[in-house]
Amino acid sequence: MKINLKTSKEKVEETYKVGNVIKDASNILYLITSNIDGGYSIIDLNNNQVFGTFKTLEDLYINIGDETDELINIEINEI
Repeated sequence: MKINLKTSKEKVEETYKVGNVIKDASNILYLITSNIDGGYSIIDLNNNQVFGTFKTLEDLYINIGDETDELINIEINEI
């Protein structure tokens, strides 16, 4: 699988939504997901592990978010 990255300059409110992929200052990619208990999780795509789980998207942003985070538009292609 090959991933093409495109950076998007969205507002913080638009960045932290379910299904979005975020790149942090260390170039680590995270996926925001909903979970079965009605909360939200953030998954580290570099190691496919849940990085954190929170009750609201606001809690997720407060605990994980950073002003240097970027919303990434990902296109997945087969190799």
